[in-house]
Amino acid sequence: MTGGDRPRQGAVAAAIAMARATHLAPTVAVTAFATAVAVAAGRGAGAVLVFAAVLTGQCSIGWANDWIDRDRDRRAGRADKPIATGAVGARTVWIGARAALAACVPLSLAAGPVAGAVHLVGVGAGWAYDLGVKSTPLSPLPYAVGFGSLPVFIAGPGGPWWAVTGAALLGAGAHFTNALPDLAEDEAAGIRGLPQRLGPTGSLVAAALLLGAGIAVVTLAPAGAPGPVRLVALAAGAALVASALAAGIAGRPRLAFPLTIGAAATCVTALIATADQLR
Repeated sequence: MTGGDRPRQGAVAAAIAMARATHLAPTVAVTAFATAVAVAAGRGAGAVLVFAAVLTGQCSIGWANDWIDRDRDRRAGRADKPIATGAVGARTVWIGARAALAACVPLSLAAGPVAGAVHLVGVGAGWAYDLGVKSTPLSPLPYAVGFGSLPVFIAGPGGPWWAVTGAALLGAGAHFTNALPDLAEDEAAGIRGLPQRLGPTGSLVAAALLLGAGIAVVTLAPAGAPGPVRLVALAAGAALVASALAAGIAGRPRLAFPLTIGAAATCVTALIATADQLR
C-alpha cells in the first residue's frame, strides 16, 4: 500500500462515518420519499430543490443529535455511533451540522417563501427534539411537525389537509418504533420522552394507532373512490404495521423501525397515485 492510498482510505472512512452519523437510513428514506412525491406532483426542476433542502435539513438534525449525545453514547459504549467509536471527530460532526443547517435555509426559501418557511419550521422542530424536547412528554411533537411540514413544502400552502395530517401521524408513530430498542438505555441515561414514560407495551400501542391512522388518512381521505393502488397501499401498510407490532411483542424491537419505513413507503405510493391533488 502506498502512502497516497492511506490518506484516500482515511478520507473514505471519514466520509462513511459522517454519512452514518446523519442517521443514514431515515435520512435517505425521508429525502427519497419527499423527492419522489415532488416529482410526481409536477415540481419539475423544483424537485431538485426539494431533494437538496430535505437532505441538508435531515443531515443537520442527525449530526446535531449525535454531537449533543456524544458523551452519553460514549458512556453507553454505542458501537453504532461514529463519534462514540472514534470513527469521526465530534468537532467535524458539529461543523457539518451547522453547515448543513446554513445550506438548508436558502435551499428551502428558494422553493417559495411560505413553503420554505414551513419546511424550516419542520427542521427547527427536529433541532428542538435534539436539544431537549426528546426528554419530555412532548417528544412525539417534533416528529409530527417535521413530517407534517413536508407536504406543505412540496405542494405549497394549499397542500391538502389529508397529506399534512397523514404525514404528521406517520412521523409521530415512527418516533415510538424508533425509540423501542433503546427504551431501557435511554431511561437510564435520563431521557424520559413519551415512549420511555409509556414503556414497551404502551409505545407499541401508540405506534400502531398512529401509524394505522396515518395510513388510513393518506389512502382513504383523498377525493374520489380509492383505486387499486391506494387499496393495495392500505393493505400493505396495515400488514407492515401489524408486522412491526408483532416484532415488538416477540422481543425483536429493532425490526419495528425498518417495517415502519416500509409502511411509510406504501403511503408514498398512495401519495404518488393522488399526485394531481398535490398540485
